[in-house]
Amino acid sequence: MIAKFLSLLLLILSFQAKSQNADESIKIEDNSISAQLYTKCFENLNQGSKVLEKYTAFKNVKLCSLAYCMMLLAYQDKEIQQMGKNRLIGIATQLYHEKTPVILIMGMDSSIEAQKRNQNLDDDDHIVYISYGECTNPVFLSKAAEIVNKQTRTLVYQNR
Repeated sequence: MIAKFLSLLLLILSFQAKSQNADESIKIEDNSISAQLYTKCFENLNQGSKVLEKYTAFKNVKLCSLAYCMMLLAYQDKEIQQMGKNRLIGIATQLYHEKTPVILIMGMDSSIEAQKRNQNLDDDDHIVYISYGECTNPVFLSKAAEIVNKQTRTLVYQNR
């Protein structure tokens, strides 16, 4: 009886150990240029600094990347939304000046589309495409993408 119990216990433990290893091997890191630019922190952003001082919730949060600043448009507070908009414009402008202008895209297979378009970054405008979502997204993300894309296109077309 004890031998059967120990055999069963060993069998269960081996399945658990195997499943833990499988979970670890599934993790995928995205080191693509689009992922790097989407999460890149721009330490010199100062748009809305006074607004941040009023809200303790933002005290320890670095609101310096496209990903974080896009989320600011989800807040109901118009002042926070305006700060997010200004920071998104600032980031798009800095990326343009760094010769890595970005266009945010969404939709079915947009990540595949971005990957395909980013294979040749030496095209006329050097635009990096970033997929921020697949089929459906909250309105605030689409609005944020419009802000970034408008600023990028304005800068690209002004300097042709």
